[in-house]
Amino acid sequence: MMAAIGNLFSWTVTAFFGAIFLLLAFETWALFTGHTPISDYIKPAVHSYPGTAFVIAVVIGILLGHFLWGPATGRTSPSGSPPQ
Repeated sequence: MMAAIGNLFSWTVTAFFGAIFLLLAFETWALFTGHTPISDYIKPAVHSYPGTAFVIAVVIGILLGHFLWGPATGRTSPSGSPPQ
């Protein structure tokens, strides 16, 4: 069961980074070809709803901090060593 959950998490993270890659590729293409980039839609939304943009930024920061700078020991550590 843990392997299935691990595989699901791995595929979810892979899909998330794949989507980010595609969005960045579209942004690059739009800038080089003169089309409207995604950032031209994001800026007005942030200015219209600054509180919502702040909450989204904080949640993304918390999630990145949790997964990238997690505990050095324990079940979620890369080495898998037991806590002391």
